[in-house]
Amino acid sequence: MDTQKSQLIPELESYISEFQRIKLQAVHLTHPLTESQFKWTPEPGRWSVSECISHLNTLGLQLLPFIERAIEKGHQKGITGKPPFNYGPISRLFINANEPTAKRKIKTPKSYKPASVEKLEKDAVMKEFWELQVDFMDQVEKANGLDLKKIKVRSPALPLFRLSLGAWFAATVAHEKRHLAQAERVIENLPGD
Repeated sequence: MDTQKSQLIPELESYISEFQRIKLQAVHLTHPLTESQFKWTPEPGRWSVSECISHLNTLGLQLLPFIERAIEKGHQKGITGKPPFNYGPISRLFINANEPTAKRKIKTPKSYKPASVEKLEKDAVMKEFWELQVDFMDQVEKANGLDLKKIKVRSPALPLFRLSLGAWFAATVAHEKRHLAQAERVIENLPGD
């Protein structure tokens, strides 16, 4: 794995680094929380830390098989390419809309909604999140050598919406960072003992 990783193109190397950083940030944020703090909701209609992470798990687990299939087909069909890969305006807009700094809120599709807070156990949610980051990193490594712009991946929630493989990786990183920032704001407002 290390020899393969050292040969990754810089774009993919940056995604690996981001997924590792996200994984560690999530542990750092949630480790000190009690079960009740993990599930605490700031107000009706706003998500708890558990719901923020559960949402990322739900979306990621739905998206990952589409990414896996696209990578497999890319290898089978020999859709290779050399960086840099420049993504079009729709891809850039989608990535930017998912950044933590994006001002506009995106309505969460029903299929990506988190499980109800009562069903979310901290250890299980975090284990799933941790494993999901490892799975994303595995797919990033498998994408090495492929044309990250030409290979398209459809959205699990919107079948007609397709993005380049590289744009999905970038958008996923941005989206995870956005919801971890949301979780951090919830933690900052936890009621005192």
